[in-house]
Amino acid sequence: MLACAIATAVACTSPGEPSVGITPELTAFSFTQAANPALPGDVQGVITGDTIRLIIPGIVAVDSLVPSFSTNETSSVVAIGAAVQRSGASRADFTSDVRYTVNSSTGNFRSYVVKVTVFTGLPAIFVTTDGGVEVTSRVTYLPATVRVYGGKDHPEWSFTATTDIRGRGNSTWDNPKKPYRLKLTTSASMFGFPADRDWVLLANYWDLSLARNATAFRISEVLGLAFTPRCMPFEMFMNGAHQGSYQLCDHIEVAPSRVPAGADGWFLELVDRGRAESDGDSYFQTPQIDEYTTRYDPSPSVWSYKQPAPPSVAQRAVIEAQVLAFEQLLYGSGFADPVTGYASQVDVRSLIDWYLVNELSKNNDSAFSLSVYIYRTATGKITFGPAWDFDLAFGNYPYDGQPEGWKVKVSGWMERFFADPAFVAQVKARWLLLKARRGEIDTFVRDYTDRLALSQRRSHALWYPYLPPPSLTAGPVPEAFASPVLRGSASLFSDADYALEVQRTRAWLSTRFDWLDQQITGL
Repeated sequence: MLACAIATAVACTSPGEPSVGITPELTAFSFTQAANPALPGDVQGVITGDTIRLIIPGIVAVDSLVPSFSTNETSSVVAIGAAVQRSGASRADFTSDVRYTVNSSTGNFRSYVVKVTVFTGLPAIFVTTDGGVEVTSRVTYLPATVRVYGGKDHPEWSFTATTDIRGRGNSTWDNPKKPYRLKLTTSASMFGFPADRDWVLLANYWDLSLARNATAFRISEVLGLAFTPRCMPFEMFMNGAHQGSYQLCDHIEVAPSRVPAGADGWFLELVDRGRAESDGDSYFQTPQIDEYTTRYDPSPSVWSYKQPAPPSVAQRAVIEAQVLAFEQLLYGSGFADPVTGYASQVDVRSLIDWYLVNELSKNNDSAFSLSVYIYRTATGKITFGPAWDFDLAFGNYPYDGQPEGWKVKVSGWMERFFADPAFVAQVKARWLLLKARRGEIDTFVRDYTDRLALSQRRSHALWYPYLPPPSLTAGPVPEAFASPVLRGSASLFSDADYALEVQRTRAWLSTRFDWLDQQITGL
């Protein structure tokens, strides 16, 4: 009998002898600031059945806290294992769940599991700029210190380092909730990811679910793209002020654990020419992409160099010749020849997998206008990826939010690829693999958003109501997207609003799966 483990404090019944008396219970469990000066205030536990949950409102160490508790029987003894605990005096380590047992003098006992959540349960990053200077540029870096708190589940992730920080993004940089770029002084692992100096802090301002990028990256992992950005949700603090729920991600760059183009390879991003010119980037145009994008925008999309950056004159000559030759081959009369056609120049598997991620998510940005990435090793083929930039995907794009309809298939180079029956057959085969994993993807969305339950509450309280997305096409923003619409009479974005947004996203993705399955099967 468990109660006999503390025989010096509690009388035990003989084997087989029935116990008498009431079952001992914990009637209250808390952490008081008086007994725990590091706490920002008293924390009351919620007792549900045999589980006690406490949420610490600030990010503090929980490896040595003193709980206060009461029982329904004054003679009961409370213990952790064989160690008797005294209310308001005994310390315990709550970095993991702790089991308390209440033992009565009659030999009855009851166990409780105490679960402590620190802040929102997510890890945190604290950035302090030198002198507390505000980050106002996405070009100029400021010196800063970054402190990483791994959370109570991963104390090994915690460290402090020096860094530089600047803003990042394009239209997202104009939002009140800013995305950032870190360049650590020394390469280091963040949240257990492979070490590097360069990291991205995504704000996900327009994504009420806070899960669209993570969902797209999960789909990319399911399909097995050569590199999928690793990301982790976390709480962002800038110069001591909480900024809400963010995502730390790998910076999109050529590196051993990132884009596998190799030191002698190249890496390009399709961007708006105006952006490339304002950023001072080296770029070039290709006729077919130029013709396609200028149908919709006077400023065409161009291929901007991410590696080499900047390229030499000789490097430009080689790289641009390769891309232009590929495009000419793709639009030539023998483009579908399996030996001499486009397949001789492009990694078709990467193309199809990249396509499916972006078509399933209906990602407008990757419809050969923005956020299309291609790379090539020194001796390899042109490869598509990584998948990136999904905050306005999964039904979140104001001008084309319905789950039906093609998006990427009818854009840019894709129209030409789909003119090849062999390409279509390969798309169908890869789609079957992805469709078989749709339940797993839905489970990911549900579990990921469950993990954000406390984080989204604080984040939406900071930033809601949100500014509408920018005017990405000519004409007014549809009325439904002109400003956020509250459900019910709540004055702020509530937990119920978040649950509805998650359900809406899951339902959208389910309908999108069904529509695409019918369409791809019928190609």
